[in-house]
Amino acid sequence: PRLPPYTRALRKRRSLPARGGTEPDVATMAQCRQKIMHWAARRSCSIRSFASRSAPRFGQGTDDVIMGERAAKRTNKMLDKIGGMYVSKNLGYSKKYAESYDRIFDKQKEETADETDSTLDPHAREVEFAQGPLGLEIQWTVPPVVTAVIPGGAGQAAGIQQGETLLQMNSQDLRVPVPELELDHLIQQRPLRLRVTSESDSSREAEETESQSPAHTVRRLGYAKIPGALSEKVAAEVLDFIRDERRRCMAAIQSKPALAADLFSDVQTPRAREGAPMTRWDMRLPVDPTMYNALRDMLGSSLGDCFEDLAGGVSAELWELGVVVSEPGAAMQPVHFDAPEKCLFTAFIALQDITYEMGPTHFLPGTNTGVAHAAFEADPSAFLEGVRPSAPLLSAGDAIIYDSRVLHCGGGNESDRTRALIYLTFRLPDVDAKQLGIDQHSIRAALKGRFRLRHFR
Repeated sequence: PRLPPYTRALRKRRSLPARGGTEPDVATMAQCRQKIMHWAARRSCSIRSFASRSAPRFGQGTDDVIMGERAAKRTNKMLDKIGGMYVSKNLGYSKKYAESYDRIFDKQKEETADETDSTLDPHAREVEFAQGPLGLEIQWTVPPVVTAVIPGGAGQAAGIQQGETLLQMNSQDLRVPVPELELDHLIQQRPLRLRVTSESDSSREAEETESQSPAHTVRRLGYAKIPGALSEKVAAEVLDFIRDERRRCMAAIQSKPALAADLFSDVQTPRAREGAPMTRWDMRLPVDPTMYNALRDMLGSSLGDCFEDLAGGVSAELWELGVVVSEPGAAMQPVHFDAPEKCLFTAFIALQDITYEMGPTHFLPGTNTGVAHAAFEADPSAFLEGVRPSAPLLSAGDAIIYDSRVLHCGGGNESDRTRALIYLTFRLPDVDAKQLGIDQHSIRAALKGRFRLRHFR
């Protein structure tokens, strides 16, 4: 199949003529960029066409459902393994690009440099690359490990050896997970300063064990699957409770319409088209005995461990609690993110098995970063051309936990079955919700500020 334009551009860069044998020809790169922009303008790609153009990949068309099911199952296997691996492209980038990146992003990183330096290995050494490719193959575990040193390359000249560990890259601490897109931008900077050390096998083994955790995957990819967060029996009981609760809410609204604002939330793409019946709705849930016991079951296990790790401990506030329902005929949502900065973590819990036809949530891996948001908002169509979304399938009781910064969208329901997902969100304790513009959230007024993660652990 034909390569996407982003991949073709990267391959072109590898063959660009060099100045002095080290740096790509800027003029040729400019021509390459102009051709890509012209190609994108011709295509007139839009967010709405994101799904239709990806039909063979995601099974959006009726003839591609089987292929979509297989692809989603492969995605599930990958998420179950939770590898979080990445191999560098070993590309050279122009000095102008590197300086622009430094000017925008390095100020924030320098503020934390002193803090991280004091805890780094005192025996580590610093290596600087002024320009050109690194000549290294890197496995992006936490921390990253050099898996190969290319003979005659800059890495070999700097004395870097296979098996050594990267602790820091231009003041960015690599001992904590960094989103993939941010790593892509980081490794393009020139000059590039690496802090390198040798590490014992036992220490590295401990780091690799940590890199298999769902929390690590959320930090790196923006989301992770947690199988069996809720038993199938409890999931069925909660689904029955939600049906009854909706009837109670609708009856209450008929007698007092003002209650609607507290019982239901706005949702993206509630109707497939203007004038069509509502096929997607969002209802806020109470914490009555049924829901309290379900929350205890969910948050007393690995899902609660993950929230505790990501959301700042057991003092994290229950920020949202509800159920989002997509009925047959529901349209695909536009791609969006829920929060502009690191402040919220959300879990979707399936209350029934979700097939591909029912429209699982699509995630864009590694987009839980300001770098991705800036590129997406500047030119959504061009950004979506260069990413490969993932749509994990869930069995009843399975959960997807995600960073609210990650780009995602609900799929269209092309089946004859209703899809129901409980969602619960926890807020970091030290976040100013009003300043970030997230103070309007999906939770009943009686529950605001009442519950912390510790109440369900």
